[in-house]
Amino acid sequence: MKVLITEEALETGAGHWPSYIGDLASRFRAMGDTVDVLIHQNATSAVVSRVGGTPWYSRNCWDDSRSQGKVKGLLHNRYFYRETMRFLRTRPSYDRVLALTMRMQHLLAYAAMARSGTIPESTRFVLLFVQGFGQYAGPGVPTTFPQNLSSKIAKTAFRALAPAVKSGRVILAGETAGMCNELHRFSGLPTTLFPHPVHLPESEQTMESAAVASGHREEMDPGRVLTVTCPGYARHEKGSDLLHDTILKILDQPWASRLKFVLQWPDAFGMPGGGTMSPDSKLVSSDRVQFLNHSLDPAAYSALLDRSDLVILPYRSESYHQRLSRVAIEAAGKGIPLIHTIHTWTQEVADLVGCGVPILEESPDAIVESLRDANSRFTEIKRAAQCGAERVCSFHTAETFHKLLRPKAMDDDGE
Repeated sequence: MKVLITEEALETGAGHWPSYIGDLASRFRAMGDTVDVLIHQNATSAVVSRVGGTPWYSRNCWDDSRSQGKVKGLLHNRYFYRETMRFLRTRPSYDRVLALTMRMQHLLAYAAMARSGTIPESTRFVLLFVQGFGQYAGPGVPTTFPQNLSSKIAKTAFRALAPAVKSGRVILAGETAGMCNELHRFSGLPTTLFPHPVHLPESEQTMESAAVASGHREEMDPGRVLTVTCPGYARHEKGSDLLHDTILKILDQPWASRLKFVLQWPDAFGMPGGGTMSPDSKLVSSDRVQFLNHSLDPAAYSALLDRSDLVILPYRSESYHQRLSRVAIEAAGKGIPLIHTIHTWTQEVADLVGCGVPILEESPDAIVESLRDANSRFTEIKRAAQCGAERVCSFHTAETFHKLLRPKAMDDDGE
């Protein structure tokens, strides 16, 4: 296939875009596809090299004030449409055009492209939404849709897209079941769940999970120290303050003497009521709590996961009710049991694995109970996590993503 990926946010190398799109593009190329990646015209040489990109777009709507807000965001569609079409007119036809971080600033542009007579009928668009159109309504409660100008514009764009979606020219996609559900409720159109491709280098834990899945088991020492990690920079939305207070509560409790904690906390983070939060001196001086105060390169990050017995993700539902966490995929794919907040996307990964210890509410007391449960049942949940790891590794791959680009119902063009 000939594939075009459009991503104006590929500029400075910040965020997940370079690794996510770079890995996807390289895997597709290894499968024999021709892949072009349109990126920001001011992209660094490192970004260009990482994704094999073509500097092209003049604006990045994620941080360019000229493309933010209702009116300016609406106008950004025009810039994006003109620049993308200018490229498409100078290149051979593509089988697939992928937009992997759809926003309101792109929706009308792609609606126009899907209806354009200058783009071959065989070209199909995959529009992946990582941001929805709803408002958070509470843990486990479906999002609601505000009756405002933005919603009206979006609904107009989806009405324009409807014929193309129903004919198969456009696929509306999400990385989480929650996002797919919201997108369907808002647009009234069919949606498809796509994986978030993660490449998991073979490690000691990965090989151990494969051995368990194949029937080979080794006894685990029930008394050994368990390393509980919370990968990713500490933030309020990630529940880092709740975990911090949880550790303070249990540090001197006999049942928790088996637990050692590792947290990535390079800087103080802001709190909703004002001020910032830093680690308590009691935790900093404890030999059972380690704070990583620097960025981790891929090798160091992988090593952190490899020494993790449990990964705890006490994310707040308001921020993560349908927002994906790459950490959860990586940990579950390595056969590491997850301790996670219910009513967050991480539950989807736990369900896929068939294992997980839920945190029943967003409070230190609830996290204490989940840690106590995980500690007492560690051998059981570790076995289950190892047995279910292959399901995560099989779904969240570039190969699965690639297959979804060519479903049988849409493969009538002789490819």
